[in-house]
Amino acid sequence: MSKALNRAGLDPGYARQIAEGMLGRCSDRVESFWPAVGGDDSYSFRLRLGRDQMLLKIKKQPGSPVGVYFHRRLKEAGIPVPELIAFDPKGGPNGEACAIWEWVEGEPAEWGPGEPCPYDEAELGELLRRIHELRFDGPFGFLGDDLSARAFTPLPDLGPVSECWPGFFHCDRAAQRYFEKGYLNRREADILSSLPHRIFAQGAGGKLLPYGPKPRLLHMSDIMHNGNLIVRDGRIVAIVDYVESTAGDPRWELAWFDYYFSQFPFNRVDFDMARFRAAYGTDHDPGDPLGRFYLLAILLFEKLLWLDPSCPTGQWVIGTVKKMLASFDG
Repeated sequence: MSKALNRAGLDPGYARQIAEGMLGRCSDRVESFWPAVGGDDSYSFRLRLGRDQMLLKIKKQPGSPVGVYFHRRLKEAGIPVPELIAFDPKGGPNGEACAIWEWVEGEPAEWGPGEPCPYDEAELGELLRRIHELRFDGPFGFLGDDLSARAFTPLPDLGPVSECWPGFFHCDRAAQRYFEKGYLNRREADILSSLPHRIFAQGAGGKLLPYGPKPRLLHMSDIMHNGNLIVRDGRIVAIVDYVESTAGDPRWELAWFDYYFSQFPFNRVDFDMARFRAAYGTDHDPGDPLGRFYLLAILLFEKLLWLDPSCPTGQWVIGTVKKMLASFDG
């Protein structure tokens, strides 16, 4: 392990050296910064250079992307994102990617049960639709920083890239794993293994995918909360965190809204789905084949990777998976 790392994380003195190398000038002050919400895959530092303030983020793992391509596309489209001031794909103590961002004043969007949504759901609906209108002329999958080296994947049953929609979802891997764990019986595992190609053949290639088979840009990192929106006076002033940005089907991202605010029965927070969907402009049915498949994908590809199957949430997930698979039988 590099000497720059200690029990508290990355040494601020080393962070100052990284910032100086990236900016070509010395920072007046470097402070460790721990955001109240959001991912923990980076070391964060608040930089002060005269009147300017910036945010230095240093990835904890080599090969972890920053999301430079996705950020650039959103910036070009006029969608509110912070300025990327400097980027070094291997500037960290062990070759980790480093980025220096414009500091955006505001509060990261996060709220609990009984608390109001801190922004206008219609504003997010309009912003997300603008993102989803950005076409990607390439394969489905995670975008990363360098499109010629899109080999990373944050989840084992997704991507990293595929020339066709069903190839991005590795249901055969998930089916075998959860059959071996005893969560699924043999019939359920067989249904799951065949689902992406069955759904695509039945219409997902045209009718069900809202833009047809060509992928669009997706944020895909809990855009609606977990600190990924910066809010000031109830307005969204910046969209942040592009690590898991994806070229895919907009309904895959919309399914996460349905999951968090309509499907998940535990500690659900208030979110006006009707207002969001009206502003986004979708009339999709979460109960159609594609919607049910995406709910399965959320539960199997992410949630069951870390949930205890014996706890109430784990039991609900497994029960819901079985119910969804039964709806595809026959």
